[in-house]
Amino acid sequence: MKIVKKIFLYFSVLLLAITLGLAISVYLFKDRIIQQFIREANKNLNTPVNIGKIEVTFLEDFPNLSIVCREVSIEDSYPGQEALFVAKSLAFQLDPWEVWQGNYTIKGLTIRESETFLKINRKGETNFNIIKEQKPGEAGGSVQFSLKNVRLIGSEVSYTDKKSDQEFEFISTQLQASIETKDDIYLIATMGDLSTGKFTVGKTELFNNKDFLIETTLRYLDKDRRLYIEPSTLQLAQASFLVKGEYAWQTKNTIDLQVEGQQADIQTLLSLLPEQSAKALRQYQSAGDVYFKGSLRGEISKTKNPAVSIEFGFNNATISHPAYNVKIEGATLNGSYASKDMLKTAQASLVLNDISGVMNGEKFTAKLILQDLKNPDVILQFNGRLDANAIVSFYPIPAISEASGSILADIAFEGKPEWLRSKATAQKATATGSIELTDLSFAYGVGKVPVKNLRGTLQFTNNDLALSGLRGSVGSSDFVMDGFFKNIITFLLFDNQPIGIETDLQAHYIDLDELFSYGFGTQQAGKEYEFRISPNIYLNFNCEVDQLNYKRFNASDIKGDLLVKNQVAVSRNLALKTMNGSMTMNGIMDATNAKAIDVVSSFSLTNIAVDSIFYVFEDFGQNFIQAKHLKGLTNASVELELTLDQHLQLFSETLIADISATISKGELNNFEPLQSMNKYLDDEGLSQLRFAELKNDIHIENKTIYIPQMEIRSNVTVMQLSGTHTFDQELNYRVVAPLRNKKKINIEEAGSALEEMEGKTKVYLKITGTTDDYKVQYDTEAVKKKLANDLKQEVKELKDAFRLKGKQKKKELEVSDEEFDWEE
Repeated sequence: MKIVKKIFLYFSVLLLAITLGLAISVYLFKDRIIQQFIREANKNLNTPVNIGKIEVTFLEDFPNLSIVCREVSIEDSYPGQEALFVAKSLAFQLDPWEVWQGNYTIKGLTIRESETFLKINRKGETNFNIIKEQKPGEAGGSVQFSLKNVRLIGSEVSYTDKKSDQEFEFISTQLQASIETKDDIYLIATMGDLSTGKFTVGKTELFNNKDFLIETTLRYLDKDRRLYIEPSTLQLAQASFLVKGEYAWQTKNTIDLQVEGQQADIQTLLSLLPEQSAKALRQYQSAGDVYFKGSLRGEISKTKNPAVSIEFGFNNATISHPAYNVKIEGATLNGSYASKDMLKTAQASLVLNDISGVMNGEKFTAKLILQDLKNPDVILQFNGRLDANAIVSFYPIPAISEASGSILADIAFEGKPEWLRSKATAQKATATGSIELTDLSFAYGVGKVPVKNLRGTLQFTNNDLALSGLRGSVGSSDFVMDGFFKNIITFLLFDNQPIGIETDLQAHYIDLDELFSYGFGTQQAGKEYEFRISPNIYLNFNCEVDQLNYKRFNASDIKGDLLVKNQVAVSRNLALKTMNGSMTMNGIMDATNAKAIDVVSSFSLTNIAVDSIFYVFEDFGQNFIQAKHLKGLTNASVELELTLDQHLQLFSETLIADISATISKGELNNFEPLQSMNKYLDDEGLSQLRFAELKNDIHIENKTIYIPQMEIRSNVTVMQLSGTHTFDQELNYRVVAPLRNKKKINIEEAGSALEEMEGKTKVYLKITGTTDDYKVQYDTEAVKKKLANDLKQEVKELKDAFRLKGKQKKKELEVSDEEFDWEE
């Protein structure tokens, strides 16, 4: 036992002595080692190598000897001084015993934080032609390579081929490799992570920003310029692929690559999608038989690209999302994608056959074929019942929530969607089938607009959709619609396309305030909605509405039509009941300028309550005469023209109106200006004025209400009233009334404001000032100047001018109810 210990001790001392001797020798001869290494590098490279510092150490990869080059830069083979390769450090590992013997065989290589820039210009010249060719019979250098251990830590490689229009970027944090050489054949085994920054061929981005784990064996034949990919494994997210094939570039670039999914699931298929598309689907899981295989074969050049062929699908699979309690069971799909040129989508076809599955107990089947993906020719079929809640639970739609009910669809489409853009070709596409809605409800948009209990049948006839008994509610408004949505598919598929809606509309109740806030609102608290009519909307509605509400306005038994075309809306013979009476009207609204909406309208009022008019229109924005002062029934015919802003607020200076009105059973109660006249008329009854009938033709223009002289026969007296009242609340009224008691007035002060006729005395008064500060005075100029007659003539002239202008305006805004059409 002691002998064994002695032998072990002597051996250890000997080994230590040898190691120390080698270390000392290396240290003593390190300059010679470095010089030999640099000499060999310069001997074999065509371009300069710049090295910040070189050191020889055992510390890098003990017990191997390492030659560490720091801040390394190798210039490329293009003229100039551009870098081909830069690295923070390169460490070459050698056997110290062989180095001591003069044999410089590099066993390993470690590269840290490097960037490599590989380029091919438009002439096909490379920038990486940096290795000097060895002349026949020329002996190799004293530095040899036997790379069993190559490590790349923090490496980036970019490849730009302008001749073939390709650009690739690869990034790796940790890559391990070994390289074996025999003659001109290199066998390279690699394992580690590899990410693609860019992976672009032509203008097509294929696998940008994908993170792979790779385990591959490559066989490179230098003389033949050919790279074989032995069966290798690529892992992308949760998916694993078996890859094999070859790539050659001696005379022309050719590729023959095969890829097959291993133990594939739904993520295998999704992992190949662009990152943005795959992100929303990443959490979906599958169980069952899922398959994927593809190939890439052909020439790669500036004018040619390889053909691509992919087959994928699943059989009797279950697809689910762990966060949602809904799954598709018994799912089947057989799909393929093929193109003779991988970058020419016009030559590509996508076929999805035998699509079927069961969602929430309801079975569905489908088929989709796309030929020419640039301008696709589509064959689409779908049949099945879908539960609305199951759909949005399985695949959430941001704009839809709180869904319930079901959709039964049996639809088919054949043709190019592009045909639908033009009337000349739209009939070449065929859309058939029907969609039946059963108690479909959901909340729509950020404001969660409640759409409830949709029921009815939608029938496709090519590009049109027929509505049969479609009923439901939006918010508190309900509807029943029968008619057509014309050009509906084009409208849904493409931007800025027209749609024609010709339908009968029936409703029990419509809340116009609420619908306007849904349709035109910003859904921001405290911000007004903006009214607009889309230039793409063509409407022809026949309406029957039991009750409608808009702000303070309430109407019932509404019947009429609504036409919309070219941002102009027309309603003719609209009849309704409102404000305890009835109303008929015709109107035109021109919204071609969204911030200045022109309105021309004529309407008749029958037995409308006067106080209700003032209440609905909020006393017309003044407090001089209000709803509380008035009672009576109005019969009137009105012609008006005005302009509204986008919030449907009136530009008051644009209002022009002719009003021929009769007020019966009228009352004017506690009206202060009348009460102020008591000292002149000596009648306390002025505070409760009653009259059987009052007639006048009133004109509004230039922000002024013109009231020609009218006779008021009341329970108190008989008087004449005329004057003007501006929107700025400036008053100029003229009143003529009988003077009952001369003792109550100052005769000298009244002067010419008194007139004797047939033994009776009349007093002329005027009310001037503003609604907040007015005066009742004697009108001493009235008799002399005949002011009432002058005002009557002025009103007549204004009315005649308005009628001429109104007729012209109506002619300009005329909209016919011709059949819907659209430009080619």
